[in-house]
Amino acid sequence: MPDASSALNRATADITLTRDAREDLERASGAASKRGAAEPRNLDVLRALLANRGSLAVSTLRQLGADPAAVSASLPEDGAAPSVTLRQLLVNANREAQVLGHHQVDSIHLLLAMLYSDSPATSGPLQTAGLTMYDLRRHLQTGTTAAAGSIARGAAPDRALRRRPWPRLRGALGVSPVFLGLLGLVVASGALLWLNVLPNYIGPLTLVFVATGWIASVCVHEFFHALVAYLGGDQSMTQAGYLTLDPLRYTNIVMSVVFPAVFLLVGGVALPGGAVYINRGALRSKWWDSAVSLAGPVGTFACGLLVAAIFIGSYLAGLFTRANTPFFEALAVLGSIEMYALVLNLVPIPPLDGFGVIRPWLPYSVQAWAARIGMYGLILLFLAIWYVPTLNLAFVGAGNTLAAIFGIDPTYVYFGQQHFRLR
Repeated sequence: MPDASSALNRATADITLTRDAREDLERASGAASKRGAAEPRNLDVLRALLANRGSLAVSTLRQLGADPAAVSASLPEDGAAPSVTLRQLLVNANREAQVLGHHQVDSIHLLLAMLYSDSPATSGPLQTAGLTMYDLRRHLQTGTTAAAGSIARGAAPDRALRRRPWPRLRGALGVSPVFLGLLGLVVASGALLWLNVLPNYIGPLTLVFVATGWIASVCVHEFFHALVAYLGGDQSMTQAGYLTLDPLRYTNIVMSVVFPAVFLLVGGVALPGGAVYINRGALRSKWWDSAVSLAGPVGTFACGLLVAAIFIGSYLAGLFTRANTPFFEALAVLGSIEMYALVLNLVPIPPLDGFGVIRPWLPYSVQAWAARIGMYGLILLFLAIWYVPTLNLAFVGAGNTLAAIFGIDPTYVYFGQQHFRLR
């Protein structure tokens, strides 16, 4: 027996529908399945649409002086007139949505598509009821009624359709094996530090634990950037693989992961690096643009809070012992580095996220200047921190203070640092 629902799913695979349009099409598919048809005809869709009293299409018909029940009664029998395929009907409806500046196909777009000349079974009765494509489009955009030529007060009927719908997260998010491997190294090195089974290798184990933990947190940082950008309208985040926490998917793996990791190991400086390319022209507004930049530090802060929660939770549970002290020293170093990076990354100079938050609100000349600087600003900042001890101490002090506020003991940070640095 033919399944019209399968045909509907195939026809709408690449078209975003509103709830009303989906309900109308599913009702039409049910009617087609009952009579043994492979897919719903235009008449099925129109009957289902006219029966949905709460839809924009039906309310528009009424405001234009047409009676949905009378239109439904005037429809010919199934098969009495030629009909375009369901896919072509949806393509036509999607074209109407795009022309009107709408982001989803609604019942009103289906109604417009059924006024096309290639669907005489539906266009004839609708035109007999006094409906034209011009009147429908004008009413949608202005609220004007054809009879009186008056404009209704308040928002235009299509205001909701002009809002970009929230993107679906199902199927967009994932966790890459590379990130899972990083977490495996963090857990393995942390377990060896906790058990203290290799007391002669506390230094190398601390290096592995902190470095891999920091790289994993950079992945989280970039993931937060990508997630907010995706929600804000940049659909390219899924195609680029930025929502999988995979460091190999980043635009510049050297500047984003390797470079910061080397700085971390050599100088103990948690230098952040931008890695996700954002199509800022696709974002909903300047506010979303700022939110994308702020999301990265929020991800870093979340990692810092996780470290602090483990530290405080273990203390409250009485898990601190002399044997596992190396683990908590390494954990404290990682927590202080997260807070250090948070403070550093909020400095409002390009290309740091602190500047990214205010960038959309600056003159275009300033934005262009910042774009030309690029990653050179990050290198200059590192050199300034390296050769100006007072500046580095200020960031270190701010990071340690923030870590202490959230319960990470500075004493553990100090002794952990003795195991950590290569120099």
